[in-house]
Amino acid sequence: MRVVLSSNPYRDKGLRVALEARRILARSGTETALCLPFVPRKGDRLELPRQVRLESMEEALPQADLLICFGGDGTILHAARDAALHDVPVLGVNMGSVGFMAELERSELSLLSRLAVGDYHVEGRMMLQVRLMRGDKVLVEDLALNDAVISKGSIARVAELEVLADEVPLSSMTGDGVIVSTPTGSTAYSMSAGGPIVAPMPELPRFSHPIRNPPARYPYPKPSLPMRPLTLTYPLTPGLPSGQS
Repeated sequence: MRVVLSSNPYRDKGLRVALEARRILARSGTETALCLPFVPRKGDRLELPRQVRLESMEEALPQADLLICFGGDGTILHAARDAALHDVPVLGVNMGSVGFMAELERSELSLLSRLAVGDYHVEGRMMLQVRLMRGDKVLVEDLALNDAVISKGSIARVAELEVLADEVPLSSMTGDGVIVSTPTGSTAYSMSAGGPIVAPMPELPRFSHPIRNPPARYPYPKPSLPMRPLTLTYPLTPGLPSGQS
């Protein structure tokens, strides 16, 4: 078994936790590769072990059976896309403050010894394939584990949007934008905007709902907000009509 250890150097000082995990895995006969999840910011002074060889994530991940991320939820989200492209499962070790997406705390590293004997299970998570198009031309395409947001940007105006599911019109709205979220992302940006919490199982629905401004006092009757959070039956493809941006 080959495991890639990807540690956020801003949270795991000196990669101490990742190195401890490497020692635990080595005792059980597991081969490991140590990588950084991203290129550090230019000019930052990081505490990195000089005696340890850091491998390239691009080279190590295609050969991996498992990717272990050490950091917060952002570190796991950053790694999820690349891991999905190579069909490599991800295990998160929480080095942040909350760690919604991490399965282990740093005090539970001894549990990693179970990997070598196959004492674990892989839980599938839905991801979004996001494609921004203009006519027939694809401008941007990416994968998202949490959510995708269509918003009006920095212009001080509302956006007129129409949401489709499998190219069938679902709803029209005027507002700040729309969040399309996976069940995994239902406790993130979506929940902050009033969306439902959905159990993170791969066969469960994805959903979308509008972003609303905070409640305000109106000198006239408050405008109605008929668009409520929607749960769409999986699998469906939510989107905007061609030509809107």
